[in-house]
Amino acid sequence: MRTLFTFVTIVILSVFSRAEMYAVEVDASSTRDGSSSTGPTDADRFSVEPSKAWSGRPEAQSWWWQCHWDKPRDVGTILQVVGDDLLQLKHAPQKYVWQHSLDGTNWTDLSETAIAAERRLYRIHRLNKPVRMTHLRMKIESAVGEFPVLRHVEVFEAIDATVSFPDWVVAVSTVDREEFLKNKGEGKQFVPLMHQCQGFEQAQAQFVWLDSFDERFVSAEPRPLCAFLSGNFSDFCQKDRNVWRGTDEVVKAGRLPIWAACGSAQGLAILADTGVDKPWDCPHCRDPLQPKSPIYGHIGHRSKTLRKCSDYSECLFERGQTRVLSLVDDPVLRGLPREFEIMESHCGQIEYAPKGWIQIVTKGTSGLTSFQCLRVKDRYIYAAQFHIEMTGTLENSRQIMNNFLTLAKEWGGYNPLATPVDVPRSHNSGRSPSVPERN
Repeated sequence: MRTLFTFVTIVILSVFSRAEMYAVEVDASSTRDGSSSTGPTDADRFSVEPSKAWSGRPEAQSWWWQCHWDKPRDVGTILQVVGDDLLQLKHAPQKYVWQHSLDGTNWTDLSETAIAAERRLYRIHRLNKPVRMTHLRMKIESAVGEFPVLRHVEVFEAIDATVSFPDWVVAVSTVDREEFLKNKGEGKQFVPLMHQCQGFEQAQAQFVWLDSFDERFVSAEPRPLCAFLSGNFSDFCQKDRNVWRGTDEVVKAGRLPIWAACGSAQGLAILADTGVDKPWDCPHCRDPLQPKSPIYGHIGHRSKTLRKCSDYSECLFERGQTRVLSLVDDPVLRGLPREFEIMESHCGQIEYAPKGWIQIVTKGTSGLTSFQCLRVKDRYIYAAQFHIEMTGTLENSRQIMNNFLTLAKEWGGYNPLATPVDVPRSHNSGRSPSVPERN
């Protein structure tokens, strides 16, 4: 059933030479019980309360939501927030386009806004030129889930309008697809740790699986501050290399600060050393005379009998609070002693630093794994064998998290220019460390 027009007033600030007020009517093709067609025009961008957002009815085949101003205006930029989950894209417009009209009857697509398969919770659409309109409509052909949810909409006159948006991060799960679908949540743990850092208590986040993480995803506005990549549970010979292509693309572009933990750190090393087009292997199935991805290894084995891939029953593990030792004066380690404790949980490891990377942390007293943390030489892209996101060493984990977030923010978050940063210096010599690497 078609909803009645609802009258509200919104104020668009800092988008014109002076603040200008418009009366606006909102309407929708259908509205799910408990939700509100006026929700997208309130001042709350991120609430997932049903009354704070518009939801279309699940039985509909398509949907639209629109607003109508009391006088014509130019629109050059549209900010939208979609979905009914704070972290994941659930119940959101999937295939859609924004349309405009001067009479509410004849509609024209704003082709720059057409999305065939939405992956983002937050998106800024910039038109090629401002368009005069009285009506603005989101026309939705399909949804993620049974129905679409539109949480927030803001419009700006200029196509190059400055859109103030809070810091937000991408949390990427790198577990295998089947494990991700079981909702293990690997990767989400970075978010509560981030919220314990001063200045980032209100930072937003989106949680995605590996196949969504690529340069197109991270370069779209509003751009993320950084990304966190989770650990995973299978050997690399068993992984689908194709779903790592996007990550390879993002790392090679070097525009986004990244913190990768454990299995994803090993994944970044393999991407840098072997790439995605050549097969990967593991110590269980590897031909020692012709290794396919020799940068990935195991700490050791208690038996010489080869096990099936991902059978770790005879593998040596490094678990719990472990002492590690910094090799260089890297800003991500600022405020920590040279030897400090951090959480570990792994049997796989990185065997050497790939070309273009440097080692910044090695094993400490009684440690087993030498390559504890690597970094792209001139970027804030880190591959850490240890887990700052695990409970057990909160103060040290929070210090590293706060340092990383601060570095990312100072660099500008996603940095289209990929501006190089200083290479960290060795503690002993003051020079860049000489670390064994293979070409």
